[in-house]
Amino acid sequence: MKILILHASAGAGHRRAAEALVKAFRQVDPGNHVMIQDILDFTPAIFRRTYAKGYLDIVRSVPDLWGYIYSQSDKKALDPKRKKIRSVFNKLNTPLFFKFLDDFCPDVVVCTHFMPLELLTTRERKGKIDTPLFCVVTDFAVHALWILEGVARYYVATEEARRHLIRKGQAPDRVKLTGIPIDPVFSHGETQEAMRKKLGIRNNLPTLLLLSGGFGVGPTCDLIRSMHELTLPCQLLVVAGANEKMKKDAEAVAAKLSIPVTVFGFVNNMHELMDASDVVISKPGGLTTSEVLAKGKPMIIIDPIPGQEQRNCECLLEAGAAIRLFEVEDAPYKVQTLLGNKARLAQMRKNALALGKPRAAFDIVNDVMGQR
Repeated sequence: MKILILHASAGAGHRRAAEALVKAFRQVDPGNHVMIQDILDFTPAIFRRTYAKGYLDIVRSVPDLWGYIYSQSDKKALDPKRKKIRSVFNKLNTPLFFKFLDDFCPDVVVCTHFMPLELLTTRERKGKIDTPLFCVVTDFAVHALWILEGVARYYVATEEARRHLIRKGQAPDRVKLTGIPIDPVFSHGETQEAMRKKLGIRNNLPTLLLLSGGFGVGPTCDLIRSMHELTLPCQLLVVAGANEKMKKDAEAVAAKLSIPVTVFGFVNNMHELMDASDVVISKPGGLTTSEVLAKGKPMIIIDPIPGQEQRNCECLLEAGAAIRLFEVEDAPYKVQTLLGNKARLAQMRKNALALGKPRAAFDIVNDVMGQR
């Protein structure tokens, strides 16, 4: 099969879901010809910068504004006039994409972002393509921009998301609860002891994993600084992502703590760091959350972006797989309370595993291939 997987680099999650599917398609059948593309690579440079960088700037600087945009667009996205304007605007900025699509001529297209999906369903309605289109929703709730006619199958993370799509007019047999696709390496792992030995960290201390996302956002340095109040012996692993300044700042703050701290930049072994940890402290992005759940790790949620991350947060809290940290200064208290309650910690692990879908990528791939 010739498989085209489309994403958009507005945040890291859409790309990571696409990359997970590429790996799964190739593992299921090495004969598959799989191509992954960022839809923004086909757009003018100014559009690409505005679309990708604009999102990050807003969520970093004025997250409440993003929450307002998310809420308003969710209410109005299905308005016919807005859909028409959006369709024309996107089409004008992506003429090179359609040439590429005609040249590649895929058997199926899988989208992990709504922008390419909207472009393709519009073309499908006009009878210009008949390629089956599959949609992978990369958060725990479904924003209205994902809801389109002509999608062969939706893959979602929760039963609530599945029911929401059906209420909005999707046929029940076209919505499948699979979870969000994550790298296949998260579907298996090592014991905590073995992984700590491999990473060269102490095995006799509770281990906290503090994540800043692929782009290095959030109050990471403030959280590290707050840990000087910990009275419970533990060690801290910090991932600063691609933010080199954050990494340097985190190292400087960590050097003043009495507990062992290891600071990483961008990593390719997140599955190993999670295997070694007892608790993960992180923003609740769709992909990161899915990885944490797949590893059965209790989560302390920090600083969710209003909109999609807030909805993810509420899902985790409802499932009993996470607790919420509202004030950075309370981090030591939250950590010690959680680690000191072994029964609660064990129950949260069970709840996380129950919600996790470590083989989501394979389930999606097998379903897509079964449609042909």
